[in-house]
This record gives sequence, structure tokens and C-alpha cells, in this order.
Amino acid sequence: MTWLSALSDGLARIERWASRLLVLAFVALIVANVAMRYVIGLPIVFAEEMAAILLVWLAFVATSITVNDRAQIGVTLLTETLPDGPRRIVDLVVLALVAAILATLLWASARWVISPVVAFEQIITLGWAKSPFFWIVPIFSASALIHVLADFAEAVTGHKPIELSTDKGVEI
Repeated sequence: MTWLSALSDGLARIERWASRLLVLAFVALIVANVAMRYVIGLPIVFAEEMAAILLVWLAFVATSITVNDRAQIGVTLLTETLPDGPRRIVDLVVLALVAAILATLLWASARWVISPVVAFEQIITLGWAKSPFFWIVPIFSASALIHVLADFAEAVTGHKPIELSTDKGVEI
């Protein structure tokens, strides 16, 4: 196991806890809003907007977890027919391309979040700036990039075979 794999595993544990907390916060917010609306007659004004933000964060965190678990849908029709050597090369190229895309997304999203255009956007019901909530995009990009680079490092050093899709399932 490389130090990058250890970092990826630790990050995945944090992401799993974050996803649990996001689900709890979402459910609590919805239940509280329903109770306030139908019991007291005064709904929580910001509940729908905050629930949408929580769901977006949850989607990005969960996607990063699936990158760590290699649980995305993959088309392996071509690579399954290749001998081990060429398949390994194709899998390494795919991991390198995914890493390049995530690095580009990290760079572009970080620039976007700190841009003056985003600074003016506000959550309508609360008047808060939206930019802190938009940081999930660079956070996701960085964490998914760490997971992909860890897989790449393990594959290159020979510590673990490349498995772009596994049957180990997603642990939540």
C-alpha cells in the first residue's frame, strides 16, 4: 500500500461519515419543515433551498465514494477481450485520462468559485453568499483525484492489480 492509498482510504472514511451526516441533516430538515408547516402552520422558509444544497453536496460526496470503490458503470466489452498486457496499458491510460479530467475540473472549479461572478450570488431565502456552498465542486474534484491517483500508483507499482470495476459493492 502506498502513502497515497492510505490517504485515499482515510479520505473515503471521512466521506462516508460526511454522507451519513448529510442524509441525517436532509431528513431532519424535511421532517422539521413538514411538522412546522402542518402542525404550526409556519413552514421553514429556507428549507427547500437548503434541502437542495444538501442533496447536491450528498451527490458529490457519494460520487467520490464510488470513485474510491470503483463502483461506476464501465464498458469493458473491448478490454475483456484483450490479453493481460494490452489490457493493463488500456486501464492505465483510462486512469490517467480520468486523473487529467479531474485535475482540469479542480483547476476550473476553484477559479470559478473565487470569481467575482459567484461572489454576487446569494441564497434568496437567507441572503447568504452561495460561494461557500459551491466549494463542493473543487472538494469533490480533489478527493476523487486522490482516489484515482491512488489507484494509478497501486497499479504502476504492482501493489494491486487494476480493476476498473469490482464487485465489492459500496459501503455506506
